[in-house]
Amino acid sequence: MQFVLTPEKKNDRLFFHLSGDLDYDGSRQLKVAFGEHLSLGEKAFVLNMSGLKIIASYSLSTILKLSYLAKKSGATMAIICPAGNVWDVFYVLEIGKVIPLFSSEDAFWKEAENNTL
Repeated sequence: MQFVLTPEKKNDRLFFHLSGDLDYDGSRQLKVAFGEHLSLGEKAFVLNMSGLKIIASYSLSTILKLSYLAKKSGATMAIICPAGNVWDVFYVLEIGKVIPLFSSEDAFWKEAENNTL
């Protein structure tokens, strides 16, 4: 399934809505888009993976690197990922210990109201 990345600014956060299969090519698209926005001064990123069907191992590495770059630049990154194949991968690898994970956008906003995510 073709990968689609759609950026959307909500409040003071930049959402990247991801759908399809996040494979090598999709990871490169995400890395470029993330880097462009980070260099423009964005400080809060949310990867909404609700529409993803598959995530490749290379993509996991890319996401962890983007999280590192965000922190190094004083930015934040969170992931919205409902139950399913992608959530299972994140759960098994304990990605939530490194990057905040949320099961829905509502859960993200609820936590964001109480924190500086």
